[in-house]
Amino acid sequence: MKENHDIHVPGPSIWPIVLAGSFVLIAIGFVSSVTFSIVGILVLLVAIGGWAMENRAEEEIDHE
Repeated sequence: MKENHDIHVPGPSIWPIVLAGSFVLIAIGFVSSVTFSIVGILVLLVAIGGWAMENRAEEEIDHE
């Protein structure tokens, strides 16, 4: 008997790149100015929220 395994592969997303960019800004802020760190933290929060909402929307589409 052959079982049918459903493999889920997430779609492409820009959020991992934005998240990585936020870490770069935070690191630059440690070396140069606190302003870069603050901007990096804000970008980090936006990236986490955007990525979470994207996954939530994708799950809702899959369950319909």
